[in-house]
Amino acid sequence: MREPKKIVRHNGFIRLIKFFIRIIKKKPKLIHLEEDLPDRALYIANHNGAAGPMTLITFYPKILVPWGTYQMTKGYLSRWKYLYHVFYIQKLGYSKVRSFILATLFGLVSRILYDGVRLIPSYPDVRMRQTIDLSIKHLECGNSILIFPEDSSAGYQDEMESFHKGFIYLAEAYEKKHNEQLAIVPVYFHKEKNSIITGKVHFIDTNKSRHDLSEDFRACVNDLSHQ
Repeated sequence: MREPKKIVRHNGFIRLIKFFIRIIKKKPKLIHLEEDLPDRALYIANHNGAAGPMTLITFYPKILVPWGTYQMTKGYLSRWKYLYHVFYIQKLGYSKVRSFILATLFGLVSRILYDGVRLIPSYPDVRMRQTIDLSIKHLECGNSILIFPEDSSAGYQDEMESFHKGFIYLAEAYEKKHNEQLAIVPVYFHKEKNSIITGKVHFIDTNKSRHDLSEDFRACVNDLSHQ
């Protein structure tokens, strides 16, 4: 995994992609419930299909280092299989023909995109420790982390029904190492209204279980959809 630099820089390819997106896509309305956004923080957001991550990376007023499934950081075949079977067919519900075309094309450029935004691979097993360690290194450099905690195994929902707990583990590990709490900021991308709503800064309550914490933060992100 690539070690973080003190200042995250998007490479030339990413800057070019963002330039063209800003030309062809209307800038979303940015709504902040607090005036000052923390620089070193954990931002948790809804995925909203294929639109959410690129919209946030392109238009959000902070440079965010995202988590992403580890398959998308591997070779072309690994990326293609995940895109075709999981992302396009299972999660987005596309036809096999459409999924085949999109997976084949996006699989070619995806590695450049993810390297450019310094995507941190996330794992469903003990390798999650690597994800946590690399995330903490980014935070120590002053970078912020972007996580999409939604359980999207049955597809992406406007009202998210369940959150994975990886972001809770990260917040706990950061506090244990630095003896200070990590700011967690909920964000909601509303595709229909073309808006990005940023909620108030929160911190984990150490008296609550991880399940209850993930449910609290899920409710925080869902509530932003009604702002």
